[in-house]
Amino acid sequence: MTAVPGSVVRIRVRGIYATALTKFVLDAGFQVVQPSRVIADRFSLPQLPLPADVTIKNSDNDPSELLIVGYEWAVDKVLEKLRELLPYSFYWRSSLPLHATVKARVKGLIDGVCIAEVAGIDAELIIDREHCESGKNVVASVVRPGVKPGERPRLALGARVLGDYAILMESERPRVTVSEHIRNPEKRAELIALASPYTEQGLSVHWRSSSQHADPQVLEQHLRELRERLLEVREAAEKGEPGVYSVGEAVVLIRLSSVDKLMLDKIRDAVVPTISLHHSVKSTAPSFSTVVDYAEKLKARSVDSNLLSETLLEMLGEKLASSRTVKLVHVKPDGSIIELGRGEVRNVYMERNRLIIVIERRVRNRGVYDGLGVEKEPGDRIVSEIDTGSWIIKHTYYSRDGTVKGIYININTPPEVSEDAIVYLDLEVDVVKKPGEKPRIIDEEDLQRALEAGIITDRLYEKALEEAKKALGG
Repeated sequence: MTAVPGSVVRIRVRGIYATALTKFVLDAGFQVVQPSRVIADRFSLPQLPLPADVTIKNSDNDPSELLIVGYEWAVDKVLEKLRELLPYSFYWRSSLPLHATVKARVKGLIDGVCIAEVAGIDAELIIDREHCESGKNVVASVVRPGVKPGERPRLALGARVLGDYAILMESERPRVTVSEHIRNPEKRAELIALASPYTEQGLSVHWRSSSQHADPQVLEQHLRELRERLLEVREAAEKGEPGVYSVGEAVVLIRLSSVDKLMLDKIRDAVVPTISLHHSVKSTAPSFSTVVDYAEKLKARSVDSNLLSETLLEMLGEKLASSRTVKLVHVKPDGSIIELGRGEVRNVYMERNRLIIVIERRVRNRGVYDGLGVEKEPGDRIVSEIDTGSWIIKHTYYSRDGTVKGIYININTPPEVSEDAIVYLDLEVDVVKKPGEKPRIIDEEDLQRALEAGIITDRLYEKALEEAKKALGG
């Protein structure tokens, strides 16, 4: 049984943003299924064991990223609402649906990797090199979607079909696998026994976590239906032109900005006492998590929330100052993460409930300062002024004798502070000023490309240009 477009979207929520996202799901008119015990109690939700159309959780690789996986029609509906709620973050979406069956045209070996094309997208094909024949068409399935720009999808030979409870696939080495989230040994044994007959037909079965809630009779029928669909998909792919032939899952990563994390703080606060910076600390400075928990217990006892948040930010600043050196980390719209190198902390202080940090970096190598076109020389100093409430970071370049060589104003989301780093989303467009010249905006076309690719929203695009124009006058 698989939900169809037009029905109510069933969503499973997990991770450090679960409370805020569950409220979002309910307010948006979606249905919460398989809630954790804490979430069920917090929202007085029934324990619906229905399979999810979409799962939302924080990424295992980066807690500042939201991972959304689900049927494409359902993900479309969720994203429409999320982009309104969280407009100041980066959005990356898979170029091919995960677990979909495709017919691909082999292009040949490129840098030692077999490349095949599907719907104008280059993907890596897992195949022996001697069988990577240019011009040949193959039926394959998507085993790794390309999510961030530049990430190639990966294909494995053989068709597969996706269902609410299982994935059925053609395989040279048929086997039965069970989701790691199903831990009951008896249930795992039952699922393996149910699927074992299919391995004798050259098919592999992977039981999804939702299968632990279904009756054996339902699961048996599910496998029969999947097998029928698999045969239909295989036949259609063999006869048809290169393209996508079965339903898969969209995979989306949302790199949350500090501004949008503050929005999630407010949403969570409507459910349980939550201070500002809750989600920022939980995702970027986990060693301070217990401090946040304690502060929220104080808030529940009517201690002033603004005072608690201000004190927390002050403590983060003290931790940063004690590190002596700090790295600037900016996340680009293409998904790359660039560390500008460590700088010495020259000053850290609070001003209007914001943390002001001044760091200095010494230049050791020759070169040219990007954007300015000014010579970089050993002995130069770069002084960076960071304001956690500001959308800009000002970098001033000094020569060895203290002469200003130029100013570079980076446009970015308000920075977050971790134990030894300052992190922000880089918005491509910047402002540069050389001595004796008027300041000018650069790289506006890069911002435009991010908008056209759907990585940034219209609101973030407009905000970045607004801040760049303000910086021109500054």
